[in-house]
Amino acid sequence: MGIVSCKKSSSFFLCSDIISHIRVRTAASAPRLSPILSNRRNTRTIATMSKLTELPKTSSFTDYFQPDDKISTTEIALANENGIIHKPRILELGAFSYTLPQLRKDYKFLTASSIALKDIGLDPEQVKDKEFQELVSGEFYLMHKDSFQSKGYPFPYAQAYTGWQFGQFAGQLGDGRVCNLFEVPKAKKETPKKNRDKYEIQLKGSGMTPYSRFADGKAVLRSSIREYIISEHLNAIGIPSTRALSLTYLPTTYANRHYAEKCAIVARFAESWIRLGTFHLYRWRGDRVGIRKLSDYVINELFTIDGEKFGYFEDILKHKSDFFEGSKESIGELTDYDKMYYETIIRNASTAAMWQSYGFLNGVLNTDNTSILGLSLDFGPFSIMDKYDPNYTPNSEDHEQRYGYRNTPTAIWWNLTRLGEDLAELIGAGTTLLNDPKFSGGKFDETWEEPVIKRATKVIEVGGEIFQYAFTKKYVETFLGRLGLSTKLIDYSNIDSYNEELIAPLLELLFKVQCDFNKFFLLLQQVNLENSNETVAASILLPSFNEKESRYTETELVESISEWLTKFRILVSESRSIDPEHTRPTSHKYNPYFLPRNWILDEVIQYTQDSGAEDLSYLKKLEKMSFNPYDRSKWGNELKELEQKWLLQGDRGDEYSMLQCSCSS
Repeated sequence: MGIVSCKKSSSFFLCSDIISHIRVRTAASAPRLSPILSNRRNTRTIATMSKLTELPKTSSFTDYFQPDDKISTTEIALANENGIIHKPRILELGAFSYTLPQLRKDYKFLTASSIALKDIGLDPEQVKDKEFQELVSGEFYLMHKDSFQSKGYPFPYAQAYTGWQFGQFAGQLGDGRVCNLFEVPKAKKETPKKNRDKYEIQLKGSGMTPYSRFADGKAVLRSSIREYIISEHLNAIGIPSTRALSLTYLPTTYANRHYAEKCAIVARFAESWIRLGTFHLYRWRGDRVGIRKLSDYVINELFTIDGEKFGYFEDILKHKSDFFEGSKESIGELTDYDKMYYETIIRNASTAAMWQSYGFLNGVLNTDNTSILGLSLDFGPFSIMDKYDPNYTPNSEDHEQRYGYRNTPTAIWWNLTRLGEDLAELIGAGTTLLNDPKFSGGKFDETWEEPVIKRATKVIEVGGEIFQYAFTKKYVETFLGRLGLSTKLIDYSNIDSYNEELIAPLLELLFKVQCDFNKFFLLLQQVNLENSNETVAASILLPSFNEKESRYTETELVESISEWLTKFRILVSESRSIDPEHTRPTSHKYNPYFLPRNWILDEVIQYTQDSGAEDLSYLKKLEKMSFNPYDRSKWGNELKELEQKWLLQGDRGDEYSMLQCSCSS
């Protein structure tokens, strides 16, 4: 049962089989190809703590791309004749619209992430400053409408994009409730550095834009707290994610969702907010020049770091370089556009593998929610899986489980295939055609169609192989880390075997026993393996087992667990031999003590709402635990009884487990 086969057990697909679902379902997402279709870097880093108002601010996106044809200048945006900056419509041209936040009657700053402040290089004390609070709520731009540009602030804007939503093309979408403010340099460079040295800060819930469609441009407090917490929690675990800087309450602003809910604004940031849907926009318009310009921006601004390009792709080739052995004749020399596509594939495959390893589900993985950088993006009905169940979906409206646990890898690959279609002419062109003046000018000769489609199809097919390998690589590495095994064990030429012999059987056990998925790894790292298999099984898995509610007997499970533990002991011994400095307790770096489950988030949201956001004690406690999931010393001494209750996690019973949410936010 390997990672690239789809073998059904008597009752369910094992996670590994689900993952391999990728290859089986690649045909369903095969490319539908048809011709349609300067690198300015701020290399300054911040060495000392600063104020957000003091940081140098840029806006490379608006500098590079063409604006909305109806709001072509900031002067037009400031005049805002007939409310054009907040009036929904379809853009014929342009990548963005200048806009401003909408004025709210009352603003109340609630909290900011101390870790986010540190990563941007900001003084944590500044959160008390009214100037900072006004900036992260958007109020600053309305108070200084005539002077913020002279103070060095770029004009805010909303991005245009389209998207495939639940398998259907939805047309123009865009930032319907977001104002992008500016870019700031990161506090320090990463080592090794594979990501851009800037963060783009934006406000979510700041009001209507030309992309609001039939919506109101608002975000309710409930969903804002959820996004604020999960963004920073995923980052703390080590999963690539967009980030949350602060949370502002709007006590007299209401949105009509399930009922009249009070609203909030999340200030959030990322290296870039470009999505797969951004590429769809240009293909939808038939804008060949535009899609090449967007690709050049991604290559030069996002995927070129200190002069080196495509770091994730180059790393994969170090482990496995034979992806192109059977396609050298049909593909030939790789172009930067091919490599851009593969870089995006690898980033998204790796992130999806980490989601699966930690049991995180986004709930809505449409192409407009899929980042070109492979970041976890736009959190709606997300959840952390309490018990291993490949059929679980956190989205109560996802009746076909399109974005459930079983289908997550396939969903991401389906999205990436749609990106391949957008790039069909660029990745199908090859080196010779890319330099043709006619092609560069946006023209397409009918004689090019057959060879372009042939090459593009092959590039995407190889992309599928790269996706499977990159996914499997990160999946195995992460699970080995969680099990306390050294990644030096891995033979990358036979990486599927670790999944087949170790991970898949473990997941089958976890499914049968229905113990808490993440708590299992915490218990395993603490158990004494010198004890008998039966004793280990009793201390880790069986306390959660209820024989009356199971089709398996305790005897059967003990036998299965013992068989798995025998294999695991051998790998522990090999791990110690290969990497003597690596011990099983080091798995605490991979196994968080705490995860913000849905029932905990619900409790915090209800408590905060009931107090009118006057009592933030539950929210602050959740912050400390979620943002420092590996370090209990940073959780504080307050609300210890609440902390202990939250640490029960999956032991609170079925009514607290595997909860679902709707898409409303």
